[in-house]
Amino acid sequence: MDGNLKTKTTLVLAVVLLTWLASGRATPAQIPGIASKSTAAAQTTTPVDPLGRETPRGTVIGFVRAAQEGNWQQAREYLQPVGRGRTADAAEEQELVDHLLTLVNARFPTLDAVPKDSDLHGDDGRLLSEITVGGRSLSEAFPLTLVRVDEPHFGKVWLISRKTLDEVPAGFESLRFPQLAQKLPSFLVKTRPLGMPLWQWLAIALFVPIAIALGWLLARIGHIAWHFAMRQRGLPVPPESGRRIGPGAFLTAVVIHYIFVRIIGTSLLYRQYYLWFIWFLFAFGAYWALSHATSWIFRGINQRLTDRGRLAERSLVSLGQRVLNVLIFLIVGLIYLDVLNVNVTAALAGLGIGGLAIGLGAQKTFENLLGGISILTDKAIVVGDVCKIGDQSGVVEDIGLRSTKLRTEFRTVVSIPNGTVATATLENFRFRDKILSKQLVRLRYDLSPDHVRYALDQIRETLASDKRVEETTSRVRLLRFGDNGLEVEIYAYILERDYGLYLQVQEEMLLQVMEVLEKTGAAVALPTQTTTVTQDSWVDPAKAAEARRAVERTRDTGVPGTEHR
Repeated sequence: MDGNLKTKTTLVLAVVLLTWLASGRATPAQIPGIASKSTAAAQTTTPVDPLGRETPRGTVIGFVRAAQEGNWQQAREYLQPVGRGRTADAAEEQELVDHLLTLVNARFPTLDAVPKDSDLHGDDGRLLSEITVGGRSLSEAFPLTLVRVDEPHFGKVWLISRKTLDEVPAGFESLRFPQLAQKLPSFLVKTRPLGMPLWQWLAIALFVPIAIALGWLLARIGHIAWHFAMRQRGLPVPPESGRRIGPGAFLTAVVIHYIFVRIIGTSLLYRQYYLWFIWFLFAFGAYWALSHATSWIFRGINQRLTDRGRLAERSLVSLGQRVLNVLIFLIVGLIYLDVLNVNVTAALAGLGIGGLAIGLGAQKTFENLLGGISILTDKAIVVGDVCKIGDQSGVVEDIGLRSTKLRTEFRTVVSIPNGTVATATLENFRFRDKILSKQLVRLRYDLSPDHVRYALDQIRETLASDKRVEETTSRVRLLRFGDNGLEVEIYAYILERDYGLYLQVQEEMLLQVMEVLEKTGAAVALPTQTTTVTQDSWVDPAKAAEARRAVERTRDTGVPGTEHR
């Protein structure tokens, strides 16, 4: 066994070694003729720029990060040097960096307009050495020009051109909030938590309640205008709900706050993360608004179906609303992921594979889901039905995606999985058109046959006179000789669908039967045992003698009928 193990280990190592050599990962020194070529290629490789200036986006991000950290010397490395014959004053360059940072933060809402590829080609296919990207605020634009130059140590790099730098003073003068910052206390401007002035952090935080109040006010005005238009058209107006924040006010507040953050010129890098958070809030508000709209629409549909008595369709509409809300959530989530540049196609492909695994692990869940759809489409039960499912009975309160809820007579709620409901014996009392009343009355044995016939006829007339009792199927019959008396069966269908009304009619019918028995003198037998001590014969002597003579006649061979002895 040790020899086989060694052989297998040797084979595995050989296969791994051959695979490694075939993949070209062997060192140049191990393969003759390759070492010189590989060494020459390594010598011609350009070092990577530590400042990340290989792409236009890397240049902009690096400049903003260095400037907001106060590293003016490093921030100047992202700017195109001044031409020959010109000198750059350090204080002026620092002011230029500060003003350019303010302009970029104010005029560029995101970095999406800045390319992230190092090699850019024009429409004619030629390699570009200069590009201009437009940064536009709410009203004004500031074009940012970047040039690609040769750097002695790191090859081709992108720098912010002098053309843009010459336009910085005029662009900075057009800004409003930097002028406001000059009037603020110096500690609010110079204090920079996480690289952003303190006054901007305070403005962002303080404007949150202001944005909420403005959003509520605009949404309120919209509600009033909408209700006024509905009243003019004679349409029903929904109840007022102006004191709470709805989805419309929430979305309006999010948009107002985002516009304010753009106006005050917050940091472009932090605004990128802020934008992701804003998109999350916007996605949440959109889902809230859409689910609120679907709830309002389906509420109206359910009300119309309830007025028409179509309860099964109402339950199906309720299930459809839940499925639609799930679809809305998935669509909004996929759109949000796409905004974050997440590969949604790969995610959907992964969902296909993961869905199979989830389906195998959640068979009971899908069984309950399909069972609920089957229940609603077959209309076996609907909300409000009184039914019996297996050994549980009660009123159906809800038919959900997973279970059906019953309110029992003890006021408890029983949840039964829809898969069980679909396969269990289901008794629905809503479909009955009449309810059976089956009673057994015992009469005493000392009643004569004619007395019994009279009592039965009187009971039949009582049932026939009651219009709430079905006449064609009702019957009153002497059923059998019981242990304690003559058993009479009263079999009648009461023409009531409600169980409470049925009990009321049955009570009146039984009281009338008692009155008939009392009137006719037909006493009800009680389940008792009576011991009688007497010397009298229980058999009539005359009838006994007649019976003996009849038997003797059957024994006489001359008497007809002896052949049957």
